[in-house]
Amino acid sequence: MKSFTPLKAVLGALALTASTIVPAPVASQTPEIACGTLYKAKSGDTLHKIAVLAYGTGEYGPVFQANRDLLPNPSSLQVGQQLLIPCRDGSGPQTRADALASAADAAAPAADNTAPAPEITLAAVVADADVNMLTGSDFAPFSDQRLPEGGMVTELVKLALDRAAPEHPAKVTFVNDWSRHLDLLGSGAFEIGFPWYKPDCTQAERLSESIRARCTGFVFSDPIYAVSMGYYVRSGDALTAAETHDALEGKRLCRPAGYFTFDLDQADLREPRVTRVVPPTAADCFTLLMQGEVDVISLSASLAEPQISRLGLVGHVVEARQLATSQTLHAVASESSPEGRAYIEMLNAGIADLLSSGRWFEVASRHLGAFGMTLR
Repeated sequence: MKSFTPLKAVLGALALTASTIVPAPVASQTPEIACGTLYKAKSGDTLHKIAVLAYGTGEYGPVFQANRDLLPNPSSLQVGQQLLIPCRDGSGPQTRADALASAADAAAPAADNTAPAPEITLAAVVADADVNMLTGSDFAPFSDQRLPEGGMVTELVKLALDRAAPEHPAKVTFVNDWSRHLDLLGSGAFEIGFPWYKPDCTQAERLSESIRARCTGFVFSDPIYAVSMGYYVRSGDALTAAETHDALEGKRLCRPAGYFTFDLDQADLREPRVTRVVPPTAADCFTLLMQGEVDVISLSASLAEPQISRLGLVGHVVEARQLATSQTLHAVASESSPEGRAYIEMLNAGIADLLSSGRWFEVASRHLGAFGMTLR
């Protein structure tokens, strides 16, 4: 993983404002933005400018407080964000969440209405706006700013949203410090983040606190791609025929630093049941395996198989195929974001369309082929 960058610095770098100069307050005039309504931020907007248009004064405190679920600080305003303009006399909704809930309630049919009513979904409360999406690099072939279309998952997510909601253009931002992504999504700076592995939330007691937070704080899209996690041993080792992960009890298991481990936790492959060895690179794992210093390597097949070929270990290292698992990649949105959940619904519809049309296979095959990989 990359070095940590303070969240405040990341958000500040992403903020979009017209000027760093704060203009002097202007005299109160007829408001250009009605209070009690949602306002879509435009390029050049600041909270001060919006307050002037709404109240005739630059006192933006009420706007900031009403939208704290979206704005971690006054300088984090993004183009396309929907802000509630609260009425200063206390009438009407006083928070953005209240305004969205009221909009959904108003759209719902009356209880005694006998006529068929249209289905009301979260998407119904999303105004015409860009979808602000977050990803990062160094996750080839799935996501990397240096790859064509930003990587396979980046292209698939953009295509899926374009099919399901062409009126909501997708804007992708690469923030390469992956450790900050979930905080940025939770703050409302972005509606959707990708690609993320989904843990087995039914086994929460085996997961770390940070992984459990994915289960409770985020909504996952339908799977975008499945990654095969393989287990590799020396040719001739009895583990080649292992049928369950119980056969690994007491063994030394190698997985390089920076890799996720929740799948190992879910299989109870953790200390003291197994000894985990965590060298810097995947190549180090294979060196340790051939030296007899570890018993088994657990890696994605897409990473392990090219390494075996490159290191000249074909025939010397084999996969214990019955131990392989499948881990799925998804887009995620904060559970507290109505817009994010709505866009996840739209994304799911777009993914289904890409699969049924065959476009998903065309895109995935093209990206994987560039790395010498094939669809299994």
